[in-house]
Amino acid sequence: MASVFGLNSSGDNNYFNSLSGLSSSNKSSSTDSSVFSGMLSGASALGDYSLIQSGAYKKLLSAYYSRDAKSGASETDKKEMINLNTANSDATALNSSVSKLMGTAVTEENRETVKENLKALVENYNSVIDSASEVDNTSVLRQALWMTQGTSANANTLTDIGLTVGENNKLVLDEEKFDKADLAVMKSLFTGTSSFMGRLAGRSSQIASAAMNALTGSSGSAYNSSAGYTGVNSKSIIDTLT
Repeated sequence: MASVFGLNSSGDNNYFNSLSGLSSSNKSSSTDSSVFSGMLSGASALGDYSLIQSGAYKKLLSAYYSRDAKSGASETDKKEMINLNTANSDATALNSSVSKLMGTAVTEENRETVKENLKALVENYNSVIDSASEVDNTSVLRQALWMTQGTSANANTLTDIGLTVGENNKLVLDEEKFDKADLAVMKSLFTGTSSFMGRLAGRSSQIASAAMNALTGSSGSAYNSSAGYTGVNSKSIIDTLT
C-alpha cells in the first residue's frame, strides 16, 4: 500500500502535518478543523491508510478548496461593487460640478467664482477617470472612454482657457492662463447643451447610470417609469457581502 501512495514512515508524518496545517490556517473553517483533528488524532505514526483508501481525505480537501474558491469569488464581487459605487459617486459629483459651472454667469465679475467652480470640476473629472479605471464593467469603461475622447476633441479650445489634457487623460488647470482667458471662449465652452460642458454633463450622467445599473444588476432598476431616480441604496447591496 505504501508503494501505491508513495508514502514512507517519515513521509506519513509530513503528509499528515501538512493536512493539519492546512486546516488550522483558516480560522473560519471550524467544521473542517474538527474533521481534520478527528482524523489526525487517531492516526498512527505510519498514517491511517484506511481513511486514505476510503477517499475521506480527498473529499475533505476537495470541499476545502472548493469553499476557498467560492470565498475568493465573493471577495472579488464585493470589491467590484465597491468600485462601482465609487464610480457612481464620482460621476454624480462631476455632473453636479458641471451643472454648477454652467449655472454661473460668465462675466468679468464672476471670473473668480467661475475659476473655483472649474477647479472643483477638474478634481471631480480626474476622480472619475481613477474610479472608472478600477471597474470591470464594459458599459462604465466605454462611457468613460467616450468622455476622455470628447475632451481630447476639444483640447485646442480648452487650452485657450488654461485647461490641458495631461498624463492619463487627466485635466490640468493653469490658473494664471485662465485669469487672462477670453470670456467669449469660456461662454462657448460652458453655455448650452451642445457645448463642451453640456456634453460632459450628459456623459457624466451616463457613467453614473452605467455604474448604478451594474450595481443593481438591471439596466433599468435605478430609474422608475417616469425616468425619475429611485434612490437605490447601493451601500446596502455592498453590506450584504461584508
